[in-house]
Amino acid sequence: MSAGGRSVDPRVEAYMSRVAEVATKRDCVSRRHHYVPQSYLRAWSPDRKRVRVLDTRNGIDKLRGLRDTCVEENFYRVTDGRNRQHNQVEAMLAVIDDEMAALLETLRRWSPGDDIQFSEFMSLAVVVGLQRNRTPQARRHLASMSGWLTQRAGQPEQKLSTDYYVDVLFRALYEAADQLSTRQLEMWDDPRGRFITCDQPVLFSQNASGTPPSMNTSRYVWWPISPHRLIVFSQKHQGQKVVHRTVERRGVDDVRKVYIRGAESAIIALPEDRDVPSGKRLHRRPQLQIDCKPLEERKCGLRFGWGGHATNPLDHACRPLCAMAALGKQQNGQNELV
Repeated sequence: MSAGGRSVDPRVEAYMSRVAEVATKRDCVSRRHHYVPQSYLRAWSPDRKRVRVLDTRNGIDKLRGLRDTCVEENFYRVTDGRNRQHNQVEAMLAVIDDEMAALLETLRRWSPGDDIQFSEFMSLAVVVGLQRNRTPQARRHLASMSGWLTQRAGQPEQKLSTDYYVDVLFRALYEAADQLSTRQLEMWDDPRGRFITCDQPVLFSQNASGTPPSMNTSRYVWWPISPHRLIVFSQKHQGQKVVHRTVERRGVDDVRKVYIRGAESAIIALPEDRDVPSGKRLHRRPQLQIDCKPLEERKCGLRFGWGGHATNPLDHACRPLCAMAALGKQQNGQNELV
C-alpha cells in the first residue's frame, strides 16, 4: 500500500517528516521512555491518573500511576556517529504518539454510521505497526533470534544493542503498516466493558493449525483501545470501510485469554475486574519458535515466529542446520519484527 514507505498518505508523510526533523536535534533529556503511551493507557484509568496493573512476575495487583506504567529507563537510548549517547529517539516517537492520541479520540467516539477517512486508516496502520514492535517483548524476540543465529553459526554470543533494535524497529515500520493496511478494519464492542490489555497491546489471534501466528497468517490482529472497544484488522474483506460488531461473552473471553497469555510482565484491567489471575506469578512468556522446511537438496527455509507459551525458545529446526548457507536473506531480522 505504501511501497515500503516510498508512497505514503499525505497525513502520514507530514508527521513522519516531523519525525525526521526531530531526529536531527539533541535536546531530549528524558530517560524514562514509555513504550505504551499514556494516552492509550488512560482508557483503563478510573481517575485518569492511575491504572490497575497486575505484575505477572510477582503476582502483585495494584493501582499504579500512568507515568510509572509501561516505562523503562533509557529504553531507546542510542549512540550517534560521534560515539555520543542520546535519547532523541524518544522525542521522535513522541511525534507519532501525538498522532496516536488523535486517532484514539476519533476511534473511541466512533459510532455505527460514522465515517472513517482513508488518511485515518492509513495512519492507523502505521501507528499500530509501530506499537506492535516498540515493546520489551518485541526486543526480547529479536534478541532471541539474533542469539539463536549466532549460536547455530558457532559465533560468540553478543548482546543485542539498542542501536540495532531501533534500526530494525524503524526499517520494519512500513512493512508492518503495509500488511495491516491490506486488511479489513473492524470495531468490536463489549457493552460490559471487559476488554483488557497488556504491555504488548497489539496481539494476533491464535491459528487453529497450531502454527505460530504472524501478521501475515493470523485471522485477526487485535488492539484494544478501551474496556468497551477492540480495534480489529481482519483478513475477511466485506466491502465496507468499517465493520461493527457487538461481541458476545465467548468472543470477549477469547480476546482476554490471548492478552493474559501474551503479556510480557503487565496485565492491565479495570479495578472492578475480578476475572484476571491476580496474586499469581506467571512464569511463561510467548517465545521465539524456529521452524524449517525443505526447499531443495541439502537446504531448508527457516521461519522465525512467536511460538508457544513457554520458558525458553522453541527450536524445531533441523540438526545439523543445513540452511546456514541460505541465511543471508533472513539474518537481519527485519521481516520477523512484524
